[in-house]
Amino acid sequence: MNAQTITQYYRKNRKAIVTASSGLLYGAGWSLGHFTGFNTASAGILILAAIIGGYDIAKTAYYEVTNRTLGIKTLVTLAAIGAIVIGEYWEAAAVVFLFSLGSYLEGRTMRKTRTALQELLEMTPDTATVRRDGDLQEVPAHDVEEGEVVLVKPGGKIPVDGTVVDGESAVNQAPVTGESAPVHKAYGDEVYAGTVNQEGALEVRTTGAGSDTTLERIIRRVEKAQEAQSPTENLIDRFAKYYTPGVIVLAIGAYAVTQNAILSLTLLVIGCPGALVIGPPVSIVSAIGNAARSGVLMKGGEHLERSGKIDLVAFDKTGTLTKGETTVADVEGFGVADDEVLSLAATAEKKSEHHLADAIVDAARDRPTAATDGGAAVAHSDDANAERRSVPDPDDFDVVAGKGVVAHADGQELVVGNRALLDDRGIDVPAHVAEYVRNREERGETAVHVVRDGSVIGVIAMRDELREVAPGVVAALQDASIQTVMLTGDNERTAAAVAGEVGIDDYRAELLPEDKQTVIEEYQSDGHVVAMVGDGINDAPSLATADVGIAMGAAGTDTAIETADMALMADDLERIPYAVKLSKATRWNVLENVGLAVLTVTVLLAGVLTSYVTLAAGMLVHEASVLLVILNGMRLLRH
Repeated sequence: MNAQTITQYYRKNRKAIVTASSGLLYGAGWSLGHFTGFNTASAGILILAAIIGGYDIAKTAYYEVTNRTLGIKTLVTLAAIGAIVIGEYWEAAAVVFLFSLGSYLEGRTMRKTRTALQELLEMTPDTATVRRDGDLQEVPAHDVEEGEVVLVKPGGKIPVDGTVVDGESAVNQAPVTGESAPVHKAYGDEVYAGTVNQEGALEVRTTGAGSDTTLERIIRRVEKAQEAQSPTENLIDRFAKYYTPGVIVLAIGAYAVTQNAILSLTLLVIGCPGALVIGPPVSIVSAIGNAARSGVLMKGGEHLERSGKIDLVAFDKTGTLTKGETTVADVEGFGVADDEVLSLAATAEKKSEHHLADAIVDAARDRPTAATDGGAAVAHSDDANAERRSVPDPDDFDVVAGKGVVAHADGQELVVGNRALLDDRGIDVPAHVAEYVRNREERGETAVHVVRDGSVIGVIAMRDELREVAPGVVAALQDASIQTVMLTGDNERTAAAVAGEVGIDDYRAELLPEDKQTVIEEYQSDGHVVAMVGDGINDAPSLATADVGIAMGAAGTDTAIETADMALMADDLERIPYAVKLSKATRWNVLENVGLAVLTVTVLLAGVLTSYVTLAAGMLVHEASVLLVILNGMRLLRH
């Protein structure tokens, strides 16, 4: 082993080596004095143990004092120096060694907690097989450029973010989204770096590589969140700023009254707020790391603590409680063929970006040829391979927010939308049409009226299937004494049907985006701590207003990852009860750690003042309390 290797090993393991050396010298010095009576040699070894173990502590203490802050290491340094001055060498060595050992174990456990996500990074391969100039080349993964095609073999790890351009396979996305089951991937589907291709070969066109992948963004987001202090941590930091000088004053006062130097030195050491300072950060860091590995990103300790106080969860309907895959359930023409109703509606909606418009246009393009008479189909084509129909553009087009569209085509005025839009324009709805609409809405469907030149010629019923897990998620929240409410732009009957099917406590219907924000504010004014669950785009005002905004399906979405208080990487509603329960557990864990720390310091101070606690024994109990709060906080890694 050469000198350079030894130096590198020492630098990497310096803290462990210093702690071990101090401990061995401490043991040797104590044994020499206790068993042989060589007191001078024993004192020299004990002083050396204190110097070796205390050098880094004293160095930090010096910087604390020069920066006009008095921390725990300042107290330990004063205690060790004072013990040497009055000839209590064994006490000095014991204090330094125990503190060094505690700091080493604390640092090791904290590193384990903070780097829990590094295993995710290790899942990203260092190299990628890229198709360049007609050949397959193996290159460093971070050198892959956007637009290049990467080949991923069965069983291989995907090295880049991208879109599948060839092949089909099941991909384990747990490292990024927290999904337990593999997800089928085919042409056009997104895949993420760090996920595992399980079955067939895939060719992936790169959209992000190196530090520009979803996994890397998650790691950066989590690291930033772990560094952000929670309200409890800020409060304790402010408390410690005044507490530490108070302990020094107490020690000086005790010496002035008792002339007992050991008592004063013991007060300095015992009064250190170590467990109080380290307890809350360990809990917060552990919880954030656990959540990230389960596909939930927390923005920071502040939002984690606030999530633990949630007593009401508001859900957007479309894309949250439902799958967000709206389809045409039925087309009913009134005196007009169904195909014509659908075709005219598609023309009017063609330039709209609303999800209902997309469903209508897709249905018109895919609908087989049919001859109808007043809505009754008498013939159709079953040719699944028939070419998609074309949909003509409207001559002009105008969106009425939250209500529908008004367009013109071939000299006809086309109005497609809800009943509110028709009422605004003074369009009469015949009784038989209203009855049909009522029946469809009571099934939980959304009815879209189609009007030509002022007359209702048909209705298109739209359905968005509920997520299978939605009722269970709502029930889990209710079991945790959390109220649930659904906010939707749908009409009253549709909202009531969906709310009843899901089992939700309350609902608000016919809401525009700004109306949802107002509802959130109303709940907050009633004293509720509100979480809003939405897609992070259409529900931006209400997500921002809520105490905790929860964005669904944030994987690959930079904006959601960066801006949401809490982001679910997959469209997995079941992560919401998990996240809320984890947040509540974290709040209790923080309170447990703070309580344990305060109790320990109080009991030890009382013991010192009544002469029941010695310097070494007090230091041992103090360090044990630090390790205990760390271990308690780390329980959240497995919650």
